[in-house]
Amino acid sequence: MSEKTKRRNHGGDVWSFSRKYGIPVEKIIDFSAPINPFGPPPNAIKAVRKFTGLVRFYPDQNPVDLKRSLVEYVRGIGLDNVIVGNGSVELIYMFVELFARGHEVVIPVPAFTEYERAALRVNAKPVLVNMLEDFSLNVGFIKKAVTDDTRVLIVCNPHSPSGKVFNRELVLDLVDFCYSRGVYILVDENYIDFIRSRQDYTVAPYVNKYENLFVVRSFSKFFGMPGLRLGYGIGASGLIQSLENFRLPWNASCLALVAAKAALEDTKFIEKTMRFVERERRRFAGMLGKISALKVFPSETNFLLIKILDNSITAVELKEKLAEKGISIRSCEDFPGLDNTYFRVSFRKPRENLMLVEALKTIFSKRENA
Repeated sequence: MSEKTKRRNHGGDVWSFSRKYGIPVEKIIDFSAPINPFGPPPNAIKAVRKFTGLVRFYPDQNPVDLKRSLVEYVRGIGLDNVIVGNGSVELIYMFVELFARGHEVVIPVPAFTEYERAALRVNAKPVLVNMLEDFSLNVGFIKKAVTDDTRVLIVCNPHSPSGKVFNRELVLDLVDFCYSRGVYILVDENYIDFIRSRQDYTVAPYVNKYENLFVVRSFSKFFGMPGLRLGYGIGASGLIQSLENFRLPWNASCLALVAAKAALEDTKFIEKTMRFVERERRRFAGMLGKISALKVFPSETNFLLIKILDNSITAVELKEKLAEKGISIRSCEDFPGLDNTYFRVSFRKPRENLMLVEALKTIFSKRENA
């Protein structure tokens, strides 16, 4: 495998952190992965316990019950508009392999590094287009980057790693442009569940109008179940059928399927999370913003992108210092378009968030007084 297609680092790798620093996984205070601090919905845990006997069967190849729940949750789509995957990343890889092998894939950056890797893996050429300084989409540059050899454009909304959300009309403008050029567009909506007014931003209801549009989401972030590996894609029926014909069999486990359905129906958990995110995002960003060595970017999600203004320390060095205290953050030097002055933190429960703030204050105050 070439250097460019080597496996990428990601937030949430508590296993490597545990081995490196000798800290049990359950003792790590992990700010590196934007996962719901409440963990999985209680109803999902109950479902897993109740249906453990299903592991003796092959998983359902057409999980209609889950799809019905997804149709109700997403709204504006039908059963034939949904495909289930082993996390959203499997669907991203499938989509790029099916539609862009050997061609160009346009990616606004900074972006999730697996977009680029998915393209390189199938001998496609990633075309990286820089976003504006405030992480807005540079629509003009994106359109200019599309050539006769472009097959796929990938847009993340809400955007990771910045947490910015893009106006739906802006995204639809790109969808319409790509449609006129015969280009597919994948919109990664992994973080849209954290936005209470998500129906005002999602482009999922437009998949039947635009047959080139594919939307991916997962149960890892908002529903706190990354270990069960379940994602879903939304597209026109013909596009979904093409992906169904291409996907590997039994790609979603029995327990993941029942847990996901139960999670969607746990309305108390959903509302509890929404209230917490809205409140804690303001509080956490406010505390971090008082540290003069840091610039905190506005976010609409459950994580914050931060730039270090003190040039005497890099994000990697900061990550190491925090690791000594059992705290894990996501340094962002490997995101195309960012450098080693950026790091990302999700927010956890208030007590843990305060621990991170106090640790950062101590680190930077020592440097100021050195």
